[in-house]
Amino acid sequence: MRMQLFLGLGHVAMLLFNVWAWWDLFTQEPHWAAVFTSVIAANYAYYVGLMVRQKTIFNYTLKTDGATVEYYLHYPDFASSFFKGIAIFVMLVFGLVAVLTGSLLFLVGPVAMAFIAAIKLLNWENPVHHRQTAPWQLHEFVTVDHKRLMVIIHCDDITTGFAARFPSKALMDKYLAFLREVLPANVEYIEKTTNWHQG
Repeated sequence: MRMQLFLGLGHVAMLLFNVWAWWDLFTQEPHWAAVFTSVIAANYAYYVGLMVRQKTIFNYTLKTDGATVEYYLHYPDFASSFFKGIAIFVMLVFGLVAVLTGSLLFLVGPVAMAFIAAIKLLNWENPVHHRQTAPWQLHEFVTVDHKRLMVIIHCDDITTGFAARFPSKALMDKYLAFLREVLPANVEYIEKTTNWHQG
């Protein structure tokens, strides 16, 4: 939330500075002020929507010998096609400009870097990450964070562990009941607010 606030304040400061710097143009042709404000708002929406508020999808599997999680960033269903479309469009535009100008030197330098970026976009796939717990009997601590709806199980070092996030308190309680069945009886349960990040 703080990042979103600072990003918003930065965009407002940039807008105010440019209104001050281009005041003569904006008073003579007011439509440019609306265009510039729209560009700043769209840029802010892009950063907030795709970077600051990026969702991560977690899929947990609980077994008798341990747990696994796969997690990945959430993109809309059309993201892959959209990125491939952008890549094809960029390559066609630069290829067309090279043919129309009759100069293959046009394809050297920044255009070559744009081609490489377009090829990377053409092969884009959303990476899926996997983590697995140690066997249940090796765990000694469980940290329960009711505020963030997280349960972290630790072996012998409380600074490392396997974090599970839940959408509801009822599901978290079911997981805790399951842990009480499969973990050793001497496991210490610690209830505290944590600032845990999956690594």
